[in-house]
Amino acid sequence: MQLMSMPVVAGISLGVAIATVFARKHRGKPAGERALVSLGSFLATLLALFILNFAIFCVQQS
Repeated sequence: MQLMSMPVVAGISLGVAIATVFARKHRGKPAGERALVSLGSFLATLLALFILNFAIFCVQQS
C-alpha cells in the first residue's frame, strides 16, 4: 500500500466538501451555514486521510 500524495488528499477532501454542500439535506439552509458545513466536512475528511496516511507510514516502517 502506498502513501497518498498531498494533492490527492486535498482533492478527495474538496470533493467531499462539495458533495456535502449539494446534498439534499443542506439545500434549504442559508449560505453561511452551508459554508460552515462545507468547511467542517473538508477539515474532517482531511484529518481522517492524514491519520490514514500516518497509519500506512507506520505499517511500512515496521
